[in-house]
Amino acid sequence: MKELTLLECSKRRLDETYLVIYAIKNEINIKKGDYIEKSDIYSLIGIDLKGHRQFINIYQDRINNNRFWLDCFESLKSRGIKNILFLSVDDNRNMKRTAKIAFPDIIFVDSLTYIVPKFYKYTVEKDAKKLASKLHSLYTQKTLTECKEELKKFNEIYNNAIHQKLVQKYFNNIENLYKYSQNIRILLFKHSANMEFYDKIRLLFNSNNNYILEIEEIYDKLGEFSNYFGFTSFKKREWTLILNDLIQIYPKVDFI
Repeated sequence: MKELTLLECSKRRLDETYLVIYAIKNEINIKKGDYIEKSDIYSLIGIDLKGHRQFINIYQDRINNNRFWLDCFESLKSRGIKNILFLSVDDNRNMKRTAKIAFPDIIFVDSLTYIVPKFYKYTVEKDAKKLASKLHSLYTQKTLTECKEELKKFNEIYNNAIHQKLVQKYFNNIENLYKYSQNIRILLFKHSANMEFYDKIRLLFNSNNNYILEIEEIYDKLGEFSNYFGFTSFKKREWTLILNDLIQIYPKVDFI
């Protein structure tokens, strides 16, 4: 796959429908003149109708600009997107509000690349993958009853006051997600590839001495994108089941 520049990526034509777009947030140091400030960077990764991961764009959040994210989503529409079924995102209210304006039928779900680091920050768990797996399992049980059993086990292990606050914040309404089939939840919380992408940026810029001048530097330092984009991490039968369940919920969307 030809490696495109960030400018080329930000202008290329996109598909009409993305089943889910993951908004992966990283905190980056940006140098402005004589000082360095921290800024949130969002990498948008889309899953197309074939299950392929596609790089959409990288954005620097503009918290004091109410139109910024609306302009971003309108730009995605101008590049060909007509449907985004789900947006996996953190608690960025401005992004959610404007995404809903641009794509009225969009549904928001929690981003594991946001939740996992929150828990990891306040735990002695040395194996981040083990913790991520436990959090991931809460979203992908077969039934809500099994989810509640897993949550009970989770609470027994991670039981300090901070953990319980996080549990209450992120899992208090988890039963709302269980109105979707397990197949759809597996799609929405396909976390391993996204955590890999999140960690790649985090490890590249995990020091206070590491900073960028322009967003393009993040893209350039990520290296060869063909290792991540352009292929599916879903097995054929698994993907068929996912599409079958989505077709029943969105009969007006052309999945075939």
